[in-house]
Amino acid sequence: MKLVETPEFSVEANPMFENTRVFAGSIGLRRHQETAFSPQMSVWSAKRERKSPEKWLSDRLKDDGGKIIGREAVTFAGMPGEMSKVKDRLQDWETKEKRNWYRLRALLVSADGSTWYHATAMVSEPELAEIETDFKRLLESIRLKLEGNAANEVRAAAEAETAAVVEKLKDSMEKVSAIRIQQSQEERRLENAAASMAPVAGIEERFNAAVADAGLQDKREALRLIVMPTVAMVESNAADPEMTGLSRIGGGPDLPADTDWPRDDNGWHLNYLAQINLADVPDRPEELPASGLISFFTGTDYTDWRVLYTPADATLTPHTVSADAMDTAISVSQMIVWDSDLKRFVPNGQAVDGLSVSTDEGGRLTFSRDGIPVRAFASEYEFSRSAQTLRFERSLSAPFGQRGPNNNPRAYADIGIEDPSDFSIAVSERFKIGDGPQHQMFGITGVRDLAAIQQMAAKHAAQNGWSDISAPDGWFILVKLASGGEADFNFSDHGDYVFMINRNDAVRADFSRVYAFVDSG
Repeated sequence: MKLVETPEFSVEANPMFENTRVFAGSIGLRRHQETAFSPQMSVWSAKRERKSPEKWLSDRLKDDGGKIIGREAVTFAGMPGEMSKVKDRLQDWETKEKRNWYRLRALLVSADGSTWYHATAMVSEPELAEIETDFKRLLESIRLKLEGNAANEVRAAAEAETAAVVEKLKDSMEKVSAIRIQQSQEERRLENAAASMAPVAGIEERFNAAVADAGLQDKREALRLIVMPTVAMVESNAADPEMTGLSRIGGGPDLPADTDWPRDDNGWHLNYLAQINLADVPDRPEELPASGLISFFTGTDYTDWRVLYTPADATLTPHTVSADAMDTAISVSQMIVWDSDLKRFVPNGQAVDGLSVSTDEGGRLTFSRDGIPVRAFASEYEFSRSAQTLRFERSLSAPFGQRGPNNNPRAYADIGIEDPSDFSIAVSERFKIGDGPQHQMFGITGVRDLAAIQQMAAKHAAQNGWSDISAPDGWFILVKLASGGEADFNFSDHGDYVFMINRNDAVRADFSRVYAFVDSG
């Protein structure tokens, strides 16, 4: 017999138990070799429950599930109690083997009722008789060393010590986990950065691979006429804040000295998204200025947007977004209310976060803190985490198609392809650069065909009285900005923000009449 002692009791275990575990007053014994069906035993003490022992055990047996096939009154170490036997089924998830599984449970109560002693054994059917005998022998070997208040005090001290150890372990584990997460994120960031800067194969080589992936080599020439020339843009590295005029996404805009940060009719500053130096754009399929900077902004709920064009010879001034810009946006939203008569926002008389508000003659709101004007942004969501430079590569994009006459672009149907979705996906994958978000200029994007989004832009032009650019086929995708990446924008549930322009305006460097929408889900 082997003696195992704790501050509360001693247990003499038969040598047949090859493994003994002790933790926080709990003793577990199990046989070797361990499998999903290995017998297991444990004994531990606890404070008494508010329920009666009988009621507590009945509730526990109900919660544990299985079929109760036996309950009997028992006494061990001079302590009365009850023993139960439950039949259940257990499956080994690796081998899928199933066996009848039995759970023995004993609940004993100390003489003064202050301490309850629990014991469980779990065993499969072939070993039930043997383990049930051993389980009772284990209970008979209990020798109480402390009772009453002494037992409560020792248990309380042990529980406090255990809680302190667990808390320390938890704190250490959280620190280790945080370090590992940080390391993993940094490794992933470096991998993505390397992938985004790695050389890519030529246009035709990647296109041929996409055709092969879709199993459409016999239609290669016809498909080459369907795909559209595109310029891919990917985040390559953190932008140097000292350099102006870079093509980048996130951060704050570079604006001419005489140009204010654009605001909407209510006075909100529009959220800055990205800027593109047109001199960086290769082999453009649409006519745009050869140089200059185009900067993209958005307003509330994507219902307002702005694209500014700055000539290449302008002197640029960098602007930053303050660390508390998001908090300020949330605060000012609590200081205004919509006036249905004036059809604009007006102050509601509240002061939040030390901010004050004034209204100019045109009804636009201006916010200040301690007399110093602050930028109140139109949206509390479109703020970037990091400004990232953009890399440009020649690319192709394919109209997406789904089975059925309403979703299948006519071009595919004309060459006998009923379901072109595999080809569209193959082109998207083969022309992907790195693992980050895939921004782009020109081409087609999303599941809607080009004609559908051209109609949307034309309708917007007609509603604004721009009859000279209301023909649908004159519109093309200027820029698509994708969610995610180091810039970490999230456009309406991880969607894409698409800006379109008409060729009549693009050739004149007029970006005042663009159309924009978010393609999400």
